[in-house]
Amino acid sequence: MYRLGWRPGFGILFIACAGMIAFALYHQFYQWLMPCLMCVYERIAIIGFGLFALLAAIFPPKKRSGVYVYTGILTLWGLFGAITGLRHVWMQYGPKDPSVSCASSLPFPIDLNALPGSIAAVIRPVGDCANIDFTIFGITMPIWIVLACLGLVAVTWLLARRQLTEIRRNQWR
Repeated sequence: MYRLGWRPGFGILFIACAGMIAFALYHQFYQWLMPCLMCVYERIAIIGFGLFALLAAIFPPKKRSGVYVYTGILTLWGLFGAITGLRHVWMQYGPKDPSVSCASSLPFPIDLNALPGSIAAVIRPVGDCANIDFTIFGITMPIWIVLACLGLVAVTWLLARRQLTEIRRNQWR
């Protein structure tokens, strides 16, 4: 990935985020695994990261400040997803505390009735965060989200480092 340029690298990151969301939607609509509130926040983090990765691929920065802005925004989205995933892991594996709830009855910051039905269906929290409904290779989805978000941030930093080197090299030509 380090050998890739800015545009193809962030294009691949966008495709990876789109693939993660498609995977989640497949399991929601065809396997009937309904997302909980933390799952929805994790989806929002992946969607946000993917949209900014697409912007970075379409509009690459010409100056160092642009690289820093893109890297900072993408890092924040990735860390938001990783921290949310860690909180979700704690809710699943941590001590059961009745005062900590993640049921679908909790208030959600977006008015889902104002959104089109297809979008509202993607981000409507239904399940309970403490339940482990699905694993891949024995690892729960929140742990995969943490690993994926940290990987997205790491690749972003590698691409930023490469772009800064290119800008520095072109500055002296």
